[in-house]
Amino acid sequence: PSTAPVPSPVVGLGGLCLGSDCSDAESEPDRDSMSCGLDSEGATPPPAGLLPSFPVQILPNLYLGSARDSANVESLAKLGIRYILNVTPNLPNLFEKNGDFHYKQIPISDHWSQNLSQFFPEAIAFIDEALSQNCGVLVHCLAGVSRSVTVTVAYLMQKRHLSLNDAYDLVKRKKSNISPNFNFMGQLLDFERSLRLEERRARERSSGGQESTASDPPSFFTTPTSDGVFELDPT
Repeated sequence: PSTAPVPSPVVGLGGLCLGSDCSDAESEPDRDSMSCGLDSEGATPPPAGLLPSFPVQILPNLYLGSARDSANVESLAKLGIRYILNVTPNLPNLFEKNGDFHYKQIPISDHWSQNLSQFFPEAIAFIDEALSQNCGVLVHCLAGVSRSVTVTVAYLMQKRHLSLNDAYDLVKRKKSNISPNFNFMGQLLDFERSLRLEERRARERSSGGQESTASDPPSFFTTPTSDGVFELDPT
């Protein structure tokens, strides 16, 4: 008897969430093995001793992690982390009352409808403040794969003058399971365009307005896991 052909697997862009609705994506166990046990953002993270926790160092004093990392006070102290950027709407700032940590909370869910880019300026300023004080800063969401990654990439783009491709590649080489949802990637592309425009205007001011007004080429996003180039939005 004939059998139906088995469909070929769909290959994503380096683990990007390509669905139209990525709500609760960070709580799926296959998104981040370190997030098991965190069933919802309303829940308190389990005791840090239950499972190992390893925030990833992206730059000196800049760490990327999950809710569990934010609950491991011993690890935070060992790494010199005094600033914690919580990129979730509901996860608690566990040690806020004792005064040992500076917190900022960005109330964004991992959903295609959310505008995370509106918080880029204050998030970047918070990270910059920590680094200027020579303090460690942890950027975390629920699983450490989407929202916190998006903010970290935005920081690298603005403060380290990296392209989206280079910033994403840097983070992915440090933490291989990153997977910002597709909407957040689009916001990062828009952010890259705005940074280009600011840089061009600055060059025009410094050169007395003689800078070329030619438009930027289309933006492309490549991933370290693919030989191809994917054009997200050429306009």
